Order: sequence, then structure tokens, then C-alpha cells
Amino acid sequence: MEEKDKVKILVVDDRPENLLAMDKLLKPLGAEVHKVDSGEKALSEVLAHQFAVILLDVQMPGMDGFETATLLHSNKQTANIPIIFVTAINKDHNYVAKGYEAGAVDYLPKPIVPEILLGKVKVFLQLEEQRMELEQVTKELRWISRKNKLLLDCAAEGIVGLDDQGRVTFINPTACELLGENEQTLQDRHVSHLFFEGDDAEILKQWESSEIYKSCFQEGGQIKQSSDLVHSSKGHFPAEFNAAAIVNGQKKVQGAVLVFQDITERKAMEDQLTQMAKYDNLTGLANRALFKEFLQSSIARSDRHQAHTAVMFLDLDHFKPVNDELGHEAGDKLLSNVAQRLEGCIRQVDLIARLGGDEFAVVLDDVHTEDDARVVADKILHVMEEPHQLEGTEKKVGTSIGIALYPDNSGDADSLIKAADEAMYEAKRQGRNDFRFYSDLK
Repeated sequence: MEEKDKVKILVVDDRPENLLAMDKLLKPLGAEVHKVDSGEKALSEVLAHQFAVILLDVQMPGMDGFETATLLHSNKQTANIPIIFVTAINKDHNYVAKGYEAGAVDYLPKPIVPEILLGKVKVFLQLEEQRMELEQVTKELRWISRKNKLLLDCAAEGIVGLDDQGRVTFINPTACELLGENEQTLQDRHVSHLFFEGDDAEILKQWESSEIYKSCFQEGGQIKQSSDLVHSSKGHFPAEFNAAAIVNGQKKVQGAVLVFQDITERKAMEDQLTQMAKYDNLTGLANRALFKEFLQSSIARSDRHQAHTAVMFLDLDHFKPVNDELGHEAGDKLLSNVAQRLEGCIRQVDLIARLGGDEFAVVLDDVHTEDDARVVADKILHVMEEPHQLEGTEKKVGTSIGIALYPDNSGDADSLIKAADEAMYEAKRQGRNDFRFYSDLK
């Protein structure tokens, strides 16, 4: 008998001890608890699993709880997942209202009261269990019926019937449209041509080593999988499919049914979520999360190649007066201009990030000496000398730059960031519109 799927809960908190405590508290409910330590990971997790409820910490580095909830609420695929905020800070009306506007259905204050937590979560688990039971009943009704009834029930998707040799015996209009072929052309063709391109021998070899062949034609089972399928004129496209063997009373494979759908739009949605999670909306530059991720990778490459990684922290000089005088729209345009100028100062292998406000950061990958970073800093100061055309007037802003090198100035990413930040403040103290190396502070 097939084991009943457990309902799932997602817990999002950047502190490992909180994740552990939540896991222990939720254990009596018998649900499958997924735990992630950031908003970015939460966005990825909800695309891979169906959750009954999300317990979301508000205060997290990088993407906080409000931003995470807003992104989930704006995506139709995840908009209906209940979100309960878990917070130990500010409980005034405006703060709570901000959470509900972001899509939360409830608040749980820290420290957590176990009885309240379990009571609130249990309601959503019961609703999810009912949904799953209905879904399971529907699934069983579909797959109990014979081959032809199954094909008719699934007519809104691409459906292909196969004989025991893997040749097409039936194909519905939707499948023909998705594959860019007509029924006559596809009839009697071997199914391997739907997945692979090349000569017949090579295609057949790839087919016989595929999971769908092993699961259905060798083992007489079924499989759910994502794979590229071949369109006759447009090339490959991403698809999600269910394949099930058709077996007789002696459990001998008589053929199989393949049901598939084009998931191009879903893949595009996933890419969009990734873009929103890792890039600054105003400038298009990397955000703080991607900056730290790239920095960690650069440090790892430096270790392998015995090279250096340089981090530059930039803070615009006299930006606030411009913003106050001309307004936020002009300030946003100035920040976009600065971002474009900075991008012209680095190589493709490097990275520029906007950390927030008028703060920027640069990661120089695989540098040899401080002189390499000095050249880039000089370029940045030079391009910043050009005035900005804002609201019919010219405005100039400079920048103060702090520079730190790995492994010379620190042994890890966090201390490298701190060193560059300290050097940047020293540049400000020494008159602004200049750069300082962390090594000069000693």
C-alpha cells in the first residue's frame, strides 16, 4: 500500500537554534518540517514543494521577512500559501499592518508559546490534509480507468500512447501542437525521437539508458520527471511529464502512457524570482545577497589559484543634499547613472553590487597586487568627476572608497567586508573623494 504523503511546513529563520527549537515544537503535529535560513532559500523551496503554512522570521540579513512575503504574495503560484510572521520586535499597529500588507495571515510573538503555535498551525495542516486527500482521490480515479479513458481525461495536456516497443500508437492534438508535428507524422514513430536528436542508433542508445525507459518499460512502474522535449522547428523546450506503464494481469508491460505539459512559462517565472531575489530593482546591479555569494566564490577561487580577491566599499559623497534638494526621483536617477559608470570600470569577471542607499561594493576577482585595485579605484574616481544632468541642472557627487585584499587583510569574507568598510570611513575622514587601503590603516 502506498505510504500517505505528509503535509509540509516551511520554517524560515536565520538562527540555527531557532530552527532547531521550531522543529522540536512542531514534531507532535507529525508534519514534514522544512527549514531554511534565508528569504532567498525560502523562495527556491516553495517552487519545489507544496506547503500548508510558512512560519517566517521578520528580521533576517539580506532579504527580510517583509520582502520575502511580498515576493511570495506577488507570485500567483505561491500567493495562497498562508504565512505566519514570527517576530520578537516592534508590535505596534503600523508594524503589524505592514506584515498583513505583505501577505501574512497572522503574527506569533517571540518567545513562542507552544500551545498557541500548535493551535494556529494545526488549522492550516488540517486544510492541507483535506486538499491532499481530494487530490489523491482525483489521481486514483484517473489512473484506475483504462488506457483510452485516461487519455480522454487528460486531453488538456499532451498525451502519447505507446506500445510495448515504445512506438507511438496514439497522440492527442495538444501533444501534436506542443511538438510542432501532425498526427500522421508522429504515428508509429519511436518515442525516443521526442526526447533526443541525432542518428537512430545514438537516439535509441540514449533512450535505453533513460529513467523513463527503466521505470516504465523495464520495471512496469511510473515516473514523474522534468525533461526537454523536441519541437520540430523550435528546438528543445522544457516539459514536465508523467509516464506510466500499462501492464496486464500477469504484470507484463503492454505499453505506456506519457502525459506532458510545456513549463516554459514556469521556468521563466523561476528565473524572474531569482532576478528579484538577487538583483537590485533600481540599478540592476547585484544586491547584498548576491554580493556575499559571489565574494565567497571568489575567495574559494583565490585559494585554489593562490591569487587575491579585492573588495572595494564605496559611499557617495554629498548624495543626501542632492536627494533632499531635487527629490527622490532625481536621487534614483543619479544612483542609476553611478551604477552605469561603475560598470564601465571593471572586467566581466568582477562584480558590482548596490548594498542599499548610496552604498556600493565591488569584488575584483583574481587580482595580483594592490596596484590592480588601485587602477580600478583611480578609474572610478575619474568617471565620478563628470557632473550628472538632473532636473535641468548639473550636480556632482564624489565617492569615498575603502579597499581590502584577501588573504592579506583578512582570512574570511565577513572580516574582509569589515576591513573594506573601515578603510572607506578612513577615506571619508581624510577629506572624501579618495580611496584608502586597509593596509594603510595600521
